[in-house]
Amino acid sequence: MTTLKITMPEDKGDELMKQALEVSSDSDTDEDKGPPMDGMAYLKQVVKERKRIAGTVVAEISPEKIKKTSVLGSFTGELRSKPVVASEFTPCMRWQQRQVSEFSEIRLKVSRHRSLLLAKKEKPLKFPDRESEMLWCLFCFGNDLWTEITSLRREDDDSASKKIPSVEKSELMEDIRKESQEGTPPNLRVVVNMPVNIVERVLEFQVSWMQTTGWKPIYGPWIFSLLSRIEKPLSPDLGSILRDLVLFCSQERAKLAEEISKSAKPSDKLAEETKNSPNADAEKSAIDVETPHDADIAAFNLFICIVSRYFNQGDLADSDK
Repeated sequence: MTTLKITMPEDKGDELMKQALEVSSDSDTDEDKGPPMDGMAYLKQVVKERKRIAGTVVAEISPEKIKKTSVLGSFTGELRSKPVVASEFTPCMRWQQRQVSEFSEIRLKVSRHRSLLLAKKEKPLKFPDRESEMLWCLFCFGNDLWTEITSLRREDDDSASKKIPSVEKSELMEDIRKESQEGTPPNLRVVVNMPVNIVERVLEFQVSWMQTTGWKPIYGPWIFSLLSRIEKPLSPDLGSILRDLVLFCSQERAKLAEEISKSAKPSDKLAEETKNSPNADAEKSAIDVETPHDADIAAFNLFICIVSRYFNQGDLADSDK
């Protein structure tokens, strides 16, 4: 048997491979006093600079400077969690079951009307291009909302205005401007004529608009009508859009609940003072009036209920406690 022996110099015993490029280590040169004059001088500067840096460097970060919402939150789900609100702002299970039942009946009626429309073979309505966000905003809500959206968005690129120059002069744009100065309400004829792929795209647009402008009551009828046309089972993209809708509604509901809780303290005190009054019933009826935010909270509860209960996003449902 032949034995192979490898001998290495003692001063380079810790190296795994032979050095490919020899760089002299003479310290008499003046490379540090100015820019390198050739390649060898540059390599010498690199070697000297590398020797000045420690092999392991630890950054000293003050805990006070660490933000509460960090990148880690996006992986753990903290940034997409549903805020918890008091029980008086969430619906009971009986109410949720009734809404799901009524929503299911509405979907059946809409599906029946669409089948009748297809059987009659009527001429379909003209709709904007599926990818034209501006035209769909003008079609649904008119020019004022689109102006507000574009003013709120920071235009780092031309995403909000792409394809607009070639569309503005088209006949479709003129028809929409003439017929939809204030937008088009989501009546039955409009909703049943919309193809499902357009319904999903418009719903994505409207969720994005809500996130930009905040909640507006004009979004409610369109969102409900589009939800009545969505088909099950949900695609992953559509499921993400619906979850964005629920998270937006729950966050807006939490904000309104906080405002109502702060403003309700004086009225609670007034109710306690009028409890023993001779005209307690009349005074109580004057106190128990609807607040300006009751309709908004009801709309948020309805959308959360429909998405979580009907479209099987159970982790986002309001629990009945």
